[in-house]
Amino acid sequence: MIYPILTTEVRFEQDIVQVRQRARQIAKGLGFDSQAQTRIATAVSEISRNAFKYAGGGKVEFIVEGESPQIFLTRISDNGPGIVDLPAVLGDNFQSQTGAGLGLAAAKRLMDDVQIEVAPDRGTVVQLIKQ
Repeated sequence: MIYPILTTEVRFEQDIVQVRQRARQIAKGLGFDSQAQTRIATAVSEISRNAFKYAGGGKVEFIVEGESPQIFLTRISDNGPGIVDLPAVLGDNFQSQTGAGLGLAAAKRLMDDVQIEVAPDRGTVVQLIKQ
């Protein structure tokens, strides 16, 4: 079963702080230890900041899947230009002058799985998964 918990918009910089706090609260409520809570909150913050910085904002959806063990999903979507060369951005040797892609790399290290869908000129959807 899929249980949507909360959907919120990221339109202003302070919204990033709020989704970070909300991610931590939900993770705590689901029984994740403090280290996992911090990892989840940081990944959500990084990707939300990317949506704000590169696409002018986006939407964050918090979802719980399954009964036991539960999977915590966070889906962050935007309507920006998309990521031009996703494989390069996700590569180990990627360097950016602007900082683009660094949040994705951090999220990949912090979460159990990160799924990314890019539609050029229609946006990006990043799904963060923690079990």
